[in-house]
Amino acid sequence: MASSAPPATGWAALSRDVLWSLFTDLGQREVLSGAGLACAPWRHLARDEPALWRRIDLTAAGDDTVPGWKAMALAAIDRSAGQCEAFWGRADEVLLYLSDRASSMKSLRLTSSYDVSSKVFAELMKKFPLLEELELVLFKSDAYTTKSKQPSNNSWIDLFRSTCEACRHLHHFTVRRTDKARHYRSYYEREEAERSLKRFSIPKMHGLHSLELSGGHLTKHLVINIVDNCPSLESLNISDMYLYLDTEEGKDLRNKCSQIKNLRLPEVYYVENFMVS
Repeated sequence: MASSAPPATGWAALSRDVLWSLFTDLGQREVLSGAGLACAPWRHLARDEPALWRRIDLTAAGDDTVPGWKAMALAAIDRSAGQCEAFWGRADEVLLYLSDRASSMKSLRLTSSYDVSSKVFAELMKKFPLLEELELVLFKSDAYTTKSKQPSNNSWIDLFRSTCEACRHLHHFTVRRTDKARHYRSYYEREEAERSLKRFSIPKMHGLHSLELSGGHLTKHLVINIVDNCPSLESLNISDMYLYLDTEEGKDLRNKCSQIKNLRLPEVYYVENFMVS
């Protein structure tokens, strides 16, 4: 008669509740980096418990220097077994994979080391209909070129509109650049941008509480459309964008936004100063 296996001792004998608490304290990076391989019970919990990966947080200082970050992100997504509701970490090369495996996603806090495509993002947001929070932080110092080194034609305003149309439960939307450099547009470039934004419109977003946009061009019509269609908006930060108005429009816009508690408008460029005679 074969002898039974000896009972687990030491670290392997920890109860599931204690081990769960330990993994929570260590953080998912540590679990993926080695803690989840310590012994059979640890491997089993780390690999076969989707609830442990329902909220994936792989953020860390100096993220670009961490070897194997992509493999860790993909492994975490796989272990969530379609139950992931929050993903915080790098978007580069993993967001498409995530979008096909997380239809219950509610919170995305993403970083990118190059200027990701706003058009690609707009398409991917359609796969997250329950999304409540989107935060995208762009780290590349040359913030106006793409990974292929071509000039960026991104429109984060269009991304915001597409996200509003696809994600009607949205509460928070942020696009932020760590490089605050802004590029002056000529009078004719401004005219072209204004024409392209005249038909801008978003659906009513009663649940949207905060909006932050960085890098781009705004008009009075666009800002008023956002304020009118987001009646619960408490925080609006567009201080790193360009806004061209005439003097009276500037006064009207501030009056229109007066009910927003946390308001940060950009430096206004009055069109009278740029008119060509």
